[in-house]
Amino acid sequence: MAQLTVTSKDLVVTLSAGEKIAALHRDLRIPLDAIESVRVVADSLGAVRGLRAPGLALPGLTRIGTWRRPAGRSFVVAHRAQKGLHITLRDHRLTDLVIAVPAAEAVQREVSSALDRRRAVAETDVVFVSAGLGLAGTYAAPRDRQPLAVALIVPGSGEVDRDSDHSRLPLGVSADLAHALAAHGIASLRYDKRGVGRSEGSFLKTGLRDNVDDARAALAWLRTQSPAASRPAFLVGHSEGGMIVEALAAGDEDLSGVVLLAAPGVPGLEMMAWQTRQVASALPPFARMVVRLLRLDLAKLQQKSVQRIQASTTDTLRMNFQKVNARWQRELLDFDPVPFLARITAPVLAITGEKDLQVDVEDLETIRDTVAGPVEVHRAKDLTHLLRTDPDRPNLGAYSRLIRRPTDAALLERVASWIVERARAKV
Repeated sequence: MAQLTVTSKDLVVTLSAGEKIAALHRDLRIPLDAIESVRVVADSLGAVRGLRAPGLALPGLTRIGTWRRPAGRSFVVAHRAQKGLHITLRDHRLTDLVIAVPAAEAVQREVSSALDRRRAVAETDVVFVSAGLGLAGTYAAPRDRQPLAVALIVPGSGEVDRDSDHSRLPLGVSADLAHALAAHGIASLRYDKRGVGRSEGSFLKTGLRDNVDDARAALAWLRTQSPAASRPAFLVGHSEGGMIVEALAAGDEDLSGVVLLAAPGVPGLEMMAWQTRQVASALPPFARMVVRLLRLDLAKLQQKSVQRIQASTTDTLRMNFQKVNARWQRELLDFDPVPFLARITAPVLAITGEKDLQVDVEDLETIRDTVAGPVEVHRAKDLTHLLRTDPDRPNLGAYSRLIRRPTDAALLERVASWIVERARAKV
């Protein structure tokens, strides 16, 4: 049966394999901004109107797929005598959804609460300049009160936009953080990387040091041009964003706090070697069998790739028939967070999950022992690198499943509450 999941910006409709075949459709992601109303219907099948186009109809039993009528198009997963939700949309290719779901009333409350939280955030498109390039972002603030503080949100690695979304991995972490902070009275800025979304520049030619420069320009905009420029300033970084924040926070005595989410405490070369070992040990049984049959040594293959990257001198390099950002990877391998951590005097909150395959949770001890200012670290049980919890054995293959869930609510609450506490101490 279809499942509904709510993130800070989307309603995700996850279809079963059979429903995808019957509907000739993939899972749906509906922006919350497109939802006009949501109500419970006692009989989901009876709420469907129009003609099948295309889909599966078993008269009197079920309807799955797209239904057309003069007023527009509906997407439905409806079954006889089963409760569901009727969701009307605006400014969308669909006019409404009719989805049979268990515990329809509870899901309706969850969606309505998400809509209320979304509408409580005022978002404004902004542009700031870094290295002569216009970088586009979103300034988010509570709609009904003056911000208590401002936070710069720096995303993880890859060709991701201001929400931490990649075309193949819509992660949404930055948007989830921004909205959680706004709900606690904290304004924020998040932005598209160079060459991504509406930002100028070339993603493939951008190095890690360039990303630090861009984050520095974004922080300067927050401190000098944002509507809450005079408020205490915080940095929040996830994954590569955590590395950038480590570098940016070093020596900045005016910061009120730093949040490191799945941020490394060891040099990039060491981190990459650790990642390879974790991925190899977390392969599913069939993949492990293939590796054994082909006698592949993943560590040696990774070492060869690293050596080729280190020997390169160009911005980009073609590896395995794909062009990669060689300069960024060289600078990542050379990056050592320890000297930066030793110069951070602002309070630090560091969180890494015990199911993280890309950053060693033990790096938290290095962060605790190295940062010059007060430090609070948390080893989050079952938390993955995607900042979603997963009770199962960690593996990269689970990422496509995990992104259908929202960012872990407990993590968002911890980050927001920690920032609020330190912001109030400054005011």
